[in-house]
Amino acid sequence: MNFLTSIWRYLNLLSLDVVFGAMAGMLFFADLLDVSLPFVLYLVLGLAVWGIYTLDHLIDAKKIAHLASSERHRFHQKHFLLLSIIFLIVVVTGMAMVICLEHLRFIFLPGLIFAAFMLIWMGSIQFLYKRGVWLKEVSTAVFYVLGISMAPFFSIFPNEIPNEFFLLLTAYFLLASINLFILSYIDEKNDAQDKLGSALQLMSSNFLRRFIFSLSSGTVIFLIVVFFWVPSFYKIHTCILLILVLFHALEFSKKNDSFHIREKLEASFLLPLLLLLL
Repeated sequence: MNFLTSIWRYLNLLSLDVVFGAMAGMLFFADLLDVSLPFVLYLVLGLAVWGIYTLDHLIDAKKIAHLASSERHRFHQKHFLLLSIIFLIVVVTGMAMVICLEHLRFIFLPGLIFAAFMLIWMGSIQFLYKRGVWLKEVSTAVFYVLGISMAPFFSIFPNEIPNEFFLLLTAYFLLASINLFILSYIDEKNDAQDKLGSALQLMSSNFLRRFIFSLSSGTVIFLIVVFFWVPSFYKIHTCILLILVLFHALEFSKKNDSFHIREKLEASFLLPLLLLLL
């Protein structure tokens, strides 16, 4: 068990748990739209997500002049050169796959526009200082959800997209937002010591805590309404999101070690893999 825990710990430090969660999320939306995507597309998504998260961590690690407070940033400081080289290889590999593989061409232009807008937007936030720090969590949630749903969406577009897709897309965004606000809350001390921006620069920790529980409660109510409104085919998808939101709220209410909370929350995004069994 200790060996498995150690492996998962390194997966978390390398953001690979986020990668697997994103791939499970794309499976969620592919199943929601009843489309079959080639496995290589999941691989490309994984490379893109790992590249984005690793670049963000490397930038943060470079900003911190002293030894970072968080284990994640210390890891990226220690292995900065190696991770930078791997990052470049991953970016080139992902782009080459999308350009060269004919059955991935449908996602090339939407992906390029999406990536350009994301880089411009997230880069702009860096110049807003305290006025824009609250945008980081919300923007990350938006880009995360749009990123994992993009391939399923464009695989059937311009054919009609069911309304249920947009309802559950909204719910997934709310879930991602809850996740990111919780991570900001539990990283408060480390972010303050390392002078990294977060929502807590604009609000107190008590206010953020109340906001997280209010957002979780509102999302649960929203999903219950959706469950009774949508046809039976979509009820399993609604239940998966409902379980994830309740799990986040339950874990947040506990007084556990922040790293273990992060591990559990990121691991919970693997739950859509259950759709493979149904």
